[in-house]
Amino acid sequence: MSRFILLSLLAFPIFSMSQAQEKIRDYFIGKVLSIRSEHLDAEREIMVYLPSSYHYGYNDYIRYPVVYLLDGERFFHSFTGAVAHLSSDVSAQIPEMIVVGITSQDRFRDSSPTRSLIGVSGKEEKAYENSGGANVFLKFIETELVPFIDSKYRTNPYRTFAGYSFTGLPVLHSLFTKPEIFNSYLVIDFSAWWDDEVTLKNARTFFQEYRGAHRDVFISTVDRVINDILPEVDGTWNFIQEFEQNHPENLNFGYKKYSYKEENHNTMALISFMDGLKYVFRGHMNHHDELYSNPKSIKQKYRRLSDRLGYKVFPREDLVNYLGYFFLFIHTEPDIDKALFYFKYNTENYPLSAFAWDGLAEAYKTKGDKEKAIECFKRALELKPKNKSSILERLKELEE
Repeated sequence: MSRFILLSLLAFPIFSMSQAQEKIRDYFIGKVLSIRSEHLDAEREIMVYLPSSYHYGYNDYIRYPVVYLLDGERFFHSFTGAVAHLSSDVSAQIPEMIVVGITSQDRFRDSSPTRSLIGVSGKEEKAYENSGGANVFLKFIETELVPFIDSKYRTNPYRTFAGYSFTGLPVLHSLFTKPEIFNSYLVIDFSAWWDDEVTLKNARTFFQEYRGAHRDVFISTVDRVINDILPEVDGTWNFIQEFEQNHPENLNFGYKKYSYKEENHNTMALISFMDGLKYVFRGHMNHHDELYSNPKSIKQKYRRLSDRLGYKVFPREDLVNYLGYFFLFIHTEPDIDKALFYFKYNTENYPLSAFAWDGLAEAYKTKGDKEKAIECFKRALELKPKNKSSILERLKELEE
């Protein structure tokens, strides 16, 4: 067996075709669940995406941040694909995440922070008769949905709230009224025109009063082409400019305005979601010069990122494991120091992982440090007794 094939087997789980198809159906795309809401007096449908590593079976000690996504029935498939893409490979731009898509039953009622009958045209519209339900909708999310997700899945406390167009309104309303629920907010070309730009008025009050923990906010929009449907005033761009100028220091603010020649309101959602996630988790991506020439800088980078986000962030275990074996076996010639760095880093971040300790043992074995190799093999055996025959065989070689 070549070292390259061996590395592949060590770094990534292997499934049969039937297993892979089953996992695509059950896991990689997501599951549809129903939750009873007393606040909304209704059954609410949600869709849940779990990252691929959630199901590896050997890492039930890992907990994941969560994205709560509005308009789930529209965006769940494409947005979860974006999360999977951005969190994969050795230069992952974001951590692996759980995504919870919330479907819309009464989109205007649940999204609107105030009651108004005035539509985007400036005239009364019957569709808004039930508007003004955002507070109740957010209570459902805070007291029913979030506890349900936290009890059912391995989540960590970091949460992101994302909304598009009209569902961008409750995302900002959540920041202004309940900033303790979420840590970051992705607002995609939201309906700033609503109720005579009431969100801008609420933002001004919030800026004056907010003294809470650091939060990240990303808002996007697109060049507005004036026509008979849209209001003459570009309220979303005006909101972004005022937010940038006046937001408090404990709010990190990023924004993007797309050219109308590249995107419009209907096409920008996916790319904006990706840009928003990259903004929130800026500093997560590792460049090749760091990975292969100066790996110790990675530890400092993730320490700074953890301080900013408020929870411990570190690279995926399988990716660090790959880099360790790269320098141990695949590299032109072994670089034991770099291999040891990566394997030690994995045991620091994943101390309950038998695979992390097994990798570190192999590095010490290659270095010729039998005592430390034996110590690490024994630790791996304690954590994963099912690997007993393989580990005992290698221990026997060292102890002879």
